[in-house]
Amino acid sequence: MNRITALVDSALKNAWSFDSLPWKLEVDPERGAFPDESFFARGLRAFEGMTARDKRTFVFRETCFHLSNLLAGERSGENLIAQVMVLTARERPADREFLAVMAQEEAKHFLALQRYLSEKAGVLYPPCRRLRSALQAIEDCASPEVKLLVGQVVFEWTAASLVATLLTKAREPLLTAVLRVNLKDEARHLAYSQELREPLSQALAGKVFPEMEDLVFESIRASVAALLAEPVWSELELPKRRMRRHALDRLEALGVLHRYRSLVPDQLDRCGFPTARLRRRLGTGLVKGLIADV
Repeated sequence: MNRITALVDSALKNAWSFDSLPWKLEVDPERGAFPDESFFARGLRAFEGMTARDKRTFVFRETCFHLSNLLAGERSGENLIAQVMVLTARERPADREFLAVMAQEEAKHFLALQRYLSEKAGVLYPPCRRLRSALQAIEDCASPEVKLLVGQVVFEWTAASLVATLLTKAREPLLTAVLRVNLKDEARHLAYSQELREPLSQALAGKVFPEMEDLVFESIRASVAALLAEPVWSELELPKRRMRRHALDRLEALGVLHRYRSLVPDQLDRCGFPTARLRRRLGTGLVKGLIADV
């Protein structure tokens, strides 16, 4: 309780205002605020043959695609936290204040990203189909433990990693400001997930059913699928199948897929979720089907 109280205090002391972000700044990918190196397309002949201007356009729209998926995750995260607050009101009353703070922070992330994409960047994509389906499945799940487990261990970790990666690349001041406040909040959310290990272990003991493992497995696969910017490839008439294969090869080489196969199951283990079969499924099926159909 003392650690959770400290997280609440930190959130309240470091709360940021939506209007404090530098919304007066203009977003123009042609000013060089976006790099001409793509995280996923680097080394691909079709990308390397582009002009510097076309590369910047590609990276700008690729960034907007990732932010659009992040936007969908923030809205779902807000809903999941609200559901958990209702479902665990009696069992975990000490967590209610921090959950309420988290829900507010997820809502602010959503509003800031939505304004950036729709008003400033002028590019907003529908979320990845697999990600949308996985988020909906978790929202529809009756178990608050599964909502917390997938929301905090799978999606929250993925969101924080994505924000950190985009922040290292972004030189556009408004986007940098939005990502920085987002990442500070996400750091507290990840710290809270560490406090969930023992209570989740107790709640999940002997109560993990095959359909729960299926939800976790599909959520991890959806997190990978959401990294493949297929709408951007279509807009720029790049070969989609070749782009998928190249992007997955890049994710493998950069160790991203290893994290999903190993580090995420490690975190699930610490929360009492049995992962022996899940690890085997991820080892053979994490990217199965993603080359042909995203």
